[in-house]
Amino acid sequence: MATVKLIVYGTLLSGERNHHFCRNAVKITPCTVIGTLYDTGCGFPAFQMEGNTSVKAELIEIPIADWAAVDRLEGYPRLYDRQLFPCTLPDGTTDTGWIYIMNTLPPMATVIKSGDWKEYRHG
Repeated sequence: MATVKLIVYGTLLSGERNHHFCRNAVKITPCTVIGTLYDTGCGFPAFQMEGNTSVKAELIEIPIADWAAVDRLEGYPRLYDRQLFPCTLPDGTTDTGWIYIMNTLPPMATVIKSGDWKEYRHG
């Protein structure tokens, strides 16, 4: 089975409302990426490569057949673009996955200083 690795940082994370898009995941590994996480003010976050915050994420390996549904959820390519991006795993090794990067932040977007969407949303 062909798979693809996604780096997720918001509503696709385990336990979050859109995680069901990853229900066929082959593997889920906690990871971090370096950049800036924003609260868009629309109920979901956005990641930007600029900045040096350690953003909590998950590296999720899903069947490539499920990728189109995730692209639709993310509004790719209109709302979000995606690129291959490095991540750091808990053991200190690195891997690469596709991460969704918002094309244009909304004016009301604010930085999530902790870099942790779950902590920010659920305290």
